[in-house]
Amino acid sequence: MIPWVQLDSARTPDGDQELRLKQRGTEFSIMLGTNELMNSRLSGSEEALARLSCERIAGRKRPNILIGGLGMG
Repeated sequence: MIPWVQLDSARTPDGDQELRLKQRGTEFSIMLGTNELMNSRLSGSEEALARLSCERIAGRKRPNILIGGLGMG
């Protein structure tokens, strides 16, 4: 099994907790304490949201799309 490697960390604005960016092979994870906030392995909901949104604007000329989030999906 490939071990997790911590790439970086940052304190939350209140200073009480630490966010950690970890990598295992090609997989990335953002952790807050022992809770996993995001993982690059699981992106089904992001892909579904993108597909549904693009279907709604498919007939428009030069549509604009604003994408927000943590950028893992």
